Amino acid sequence: MKPRGRLGIVIALLASLHLLLFYGLPASVLVAVLAVLAVVYFRSGAVAATAITLSLALATGLGAVAIHLLGLDRAMYYRPHEQLAMQDYGKGHRAYRPNTEIRMQVPHGDLQALTGASLAQPREVLFRTDCEGFRNDADYRAGEPVLLGDSFVVGMADSQQDTLSAQLAARHGIHAYNLGQPGDVADYLIYYRAFRQRHPEAGPAALFLFEGNDFPEGKYEDAAARTLGPASRWLGRYYGLFTDTAFYRVTKSLWKRASFSSDIAASSHVRIETVAGQAMGLYTPYVEVTQRSDYAMPDAMRQDLIELGRQMAAIYFIPSNYRVYAQPLGVAALPNAQWQSLSKLCAEQGWRCIDLSPALAEAATRGLERGEFVWWRDDTHWNRAGIAVAARVVAQTLGQGAAK
Repeated sequence: MKPRGRLGIVIALLASLHLLLFYGLPASVLVAVLAVLAVVYFRSGAVAATAITLSLALATGLGAVAIHLLGLDRAMYYRPHEQLAMQDYGKGHRAYRPNTEIRMQVPHGDLQALTGASLAQPREVLFRTDCEGFRNDADYRAGEPVLLGDSFVVGMADSQQDTLSAQLAARHGIHAYNLGQPGDVADYLIYYRAFRQRHPEAGPAALFLFEGNDFPEGKYEDAAARTLGPASRWLGRYYGLFTDTAFYRVTKSLWKRASFSSDIAASSHVRIETVAGQAMGLYTPYVEVTQRSDYAMPDAMRQDLIELGRQMAAIYFIPSNYRVYAQPLGVAALPNAQWQSLSKLCAEQGWRCIDLSPALAEAATRGLERGEFVWWRDDTHWNRAGIAVAARVVAQTLGQGAAK
């Protein structure tokens, strides 16, 4: 084969790689497809390789048009989170699309997406972001207290007016900034470092740790390992040219649904219980975490949490719904390994740490007398009533001195 022919094949292969990046393929599948194309291209020659690449480009273009015309780029999302989530390489962490407002009819919660059982609780959700890509009605104002944590702080299952920051303002006069974003302790440290660089005048901060997924066992990648350097940020922005497209998001979603279709049909990750005559879903991995008899915090997580905790006015522990509804479920007693590990560290460091479990469990039991729940029955997250309980405790413990 002449050098010019080999060069043509290499160019075709590189072009095909870039086209395949639009497809949201798992890494192993992407490598396998690219390897097959490489064999086909070098056996067929430059002309055939170019023809195949052009055909792939045409198919990708037609697919993108079809996705838009059929409305799949909007219909694929059952809640605003996936529609707005992005990696902000300028800030070096995840965020939502800034200055965006979505109002949509959410057909169900995240547990319903994992089971064939009927749990759906439809609701209307308003989701609004500020100029920095966090879920707030207004941009940050100097001195405001800051709420840091995962999807519970975001209010992922709830409408804007029902989020923790919104209820603190409406019910208790505390205008706090929602710095919530899904992640773990390392991510929260990265978010808060970047936020303090942008706002050195920031007010007191409160950290919220969720029992279900903020207390990993074994492997934990610390904040230093996740911090992106200039080269990684550049590559991330380049890769974002593909991953931020509707075509990528739709095809990736289809791959994920296909991969988990058998688990969804078998309801492998969702346990259905009856509470006060109503079907309620429990996420089995969170149930297993709640049932741990002991918990040893990874050393790297401990160090990240110590750095972050020293900057917090208070730390709050959010229980799983399995712990909150233990009594109505007939569970005699549960260990509390995650809280014990956290409270021990808090005592050692002199931090103010509050367990939200008692207040939420009491409210859950009282609410059932009226047929009301403090958690969505089709979701892993608390609802407006549960958030109201948390807001009351936060207002009492964070203090009215945080009000602005």
